[in-house]
Amino acid sequence: MLKKLLEHGKRISMNAGKLLKSYEQPGEVIEKIILLNRIFITEEDVKKIIKDIKNKKEDNEKKETDDNNNTNINSPKNEKGIIINSKNQVTNENIKVNRGNGAPPIAKEYEPDIKVISKYERSESKGEIGDFIKYFQYRFTKMSKLFNLIVTGNMPQIKILDTKRNIGQKVRMIVMIYSKNVSKKGNIVLHIEDLTGQFLAIVSKRNEKVYKIAQTVVEDDMVMLVGKVLEPYIIINEILFPDVPLTKKRKFSENDLATVYISDTHMGSRFFLDKVFNRFVKWINGNVNEGHDLANKVKYLVVAGDVVDGIGVYPHQEKELVELDIGKQYEMFNKFLENIPDYISVIVIPGNHDAVRRAEPMPKIPEEYLRGNIINVENPSWAKIEGLTHLIYHGTSFDSVISRVPKMSYGHPENVMQELLKRRHISPFYGGNLIVPEHVDHMIIEDAPDVFHAGHVHKNGYLMYRNSLIINSGTFQDRTPFQVKQGHTPTPGMIPVYEMKYGKLKTMNFME
Repeated sequence: MLKKLLEHGKRISMNAGKLLKSYEQPGEVIEKIILLNRIFITEEDVKKIIKDIKNKKEDNEKKETDDNNNTNINSPKNEKGIIINSKNQVTNENIKVNRGNGAPPIAKEYEPDIKVISKYERSESKGEIGDFIKYFQYRFTKMSKLFNLIVTGNMPQIKILDTKRNIGQKVRMIVMIYSKNVSKKGNIVLHIEDLTGQFLAIVSKRNEKVYKIAQTVVEDDMVMLVGKVLEPYIIINEILFPDVPLTKKRKFSENDLATVYISDTHMGSRFFLDKVFNRFVKWINGNVNEGHDLANKVKYLVVAGDVVDGIGVYPHQEKELVELDIGKQYEMFNKFLENIPDYISVIVIPGNHDAVRRAEPMPKIPEEYLRGNIINVENPSWAKIEGLTHLIYHGTSFDSVISRVPKMSYGHPENVMQELLKRRHISPFYGGNLIVPEHVDHMIIEDAPDVFHAGHVHKNGYLMYRNSLIINSGTFQDRTPFQVKQGHTPTPGMIPVYEMKYGKLKTMNFME
């Protein structure tokens, strides 16, 4: 049992270990220890967890007795499940798990296998020019290594500094796009740069295949160019993105468990869909017949930001709120967390509506706003769930991708996410989305994920791209006036659930 803690990076004192071994059900305690936001576990930590478990069991037994004595299980009041008051606040009333045949859910039999892979290290960036230079130098150097698996023949790979020594030769170059223009003849002109200098690259409109790719290339893109060097420029006959390797294999979990993906609950908004949300929570507690077997498998819940609507995010937002206190908005979310079965591990990242800075990477939501045994992490974050690597990102950069890359739209966020995987960067276009110019670029997709989960655009979208599963999880907010003006049509209440052992993705529709 203690080996499980070591696998999750936990260190436990000798006295704490003895206490843990003497407890009749150590598995319950270990599950709680894994969720603690610290490495070294003391005897006091174990005592507190054991006490909480015992108190919770006593409360549940008392509540069950009271329910049996005072309330008919088929009464109208109990059938409502969660009650949402006039301010959309989720309460704890009448949550009673009904598992049909009385058997415990399958997911409860397993200890959580989840490990957050921390990639965010704060630097000493002050937002000065030197910080921006270091940021882009790091990005260029780190991302250059992602092209190592690309095979383009035996031609030499050169730097811009070497172009004059390779005139007339066919070469390959790893560059960043500084700017893009179209000549009078209709050819695409790329102003390129690397750490040694700048140069020009020409894509002829007669080369239809390459020209089509060049149309999708924008400023700040990192690409590998293959072509013939002439004295003033290089003629391009191939453009390659760092991309997900074709050799990437699809992964499956060993245990037959499921993960639920949600985002953009926007609690505090008057457009929050309380009845729809109520159905979802009843389902995850086993109180809905449809999808009952699937609910029994749910072991993990991943929340990709915008858990509350926030305050002052956009002009006149207060007119669209039922709660003007940010703390009380988070209290609504905490009530929701209290209604999640305790055997389900919950990961939460912030979004642009949450109480964090707008620039990315975003720090985790302040601890004073969230309660319970949740895994509260930054945006973006990486985690291994049942052996499957997850990239969890809210999705703020989608706006800049949609505005710059041809054929991208809010109606198909899965295509936007594919473009990010192709570019191996979460926010590739600097300036379109606020990024802190730190000395390390935390937005690089260094490893191709098994699951890429995001939200932000309030539209469900799914795609399997080179054995990376892309999931955009929609919303629990109805269509807002802003979305009406922009022509956005959200898909609320459509919740993706992934059976990791079999690679099956199902969408539960709670609108009906």
